[in-house]
Amino acid sequence: MGDIFHEYMSKRIKDISTSNPFENPGPVVTFSRAAGCSVKNITKLLQERLNSFSKQPKWEIISKEVLHESAERLNLDHETVQTIFNLSDRSLLDDIVNAFISRDYHLERKMLNTVVNVIYSFGIEGYKIIIGRGSNTICSSIEKSLHIRVDAPLEWRIQSVMQSKNLTRDKSRSFINHLEANRRNYRQMIKGKDSKDNDFDITFNKISFNDEEIVNMVIDAMKIKKII
Repeated sequence: MGDIFHEYMSKRIKDISTSNPFENPGPVVTFSRAAGCSVKNITKLLQERLNSFSKQPKWEIISKEVLHESAERLNLDHETVQTIFNLSDRSLLDDIVNAFISRDYHLERKMLNTVVNVIYSFGIEGYKIIIGRGSNTICSSIEKSLHIRVDAPLEWRIQSVMQSKNLTRDKSRSFINHLEANRRNYRQMIKGKDSKDNDFDITFNKISFNDEEIVNMVIDAMKIKKII
């Protein structure tokens, strides 16, 4: 069993070919956010500002498009593809054992590979703002890229979820814990068991900066890195 477990974990993302057909891939900005820290308004403001600099090409925000494109490539429904992002309720070791006696293992691997390749394709195509789904890791090899993390103290995030989802304090905390577990397990599938979600160029604390200020600093960083 140890050999099977090691083989499963060691192959992960290395199985995925990310050959680059573009001479000058990007630019791309990725956003990761702690559970309870929405980046919807930030990415919308950033898109508007970037598109105000130049009419062509237009910057696009990529989020659910990853699921749609992946589902289309796999000829599956969106809900099935979504399952690779919802892994917190199962034991990884038990899942691996069961996977080798079922077809689920092969389907999951195929879905993961497809999602990663879809995200990477968006990144190298360029002029994309990609939200979550490990895009910071997947697009890390693209020279014209900037990887942003938006975070905040737990209490602030609990209050944010209570307001946005109209939940009690306990349910808001449970929501955060569940979502973080899903993201952690998905990240481990891409990067490895001991992975940490810390490979970012800049991390912003939502308590310290408002959305407009974050956008201003992101644009400054893009200029420094000669992305724009």
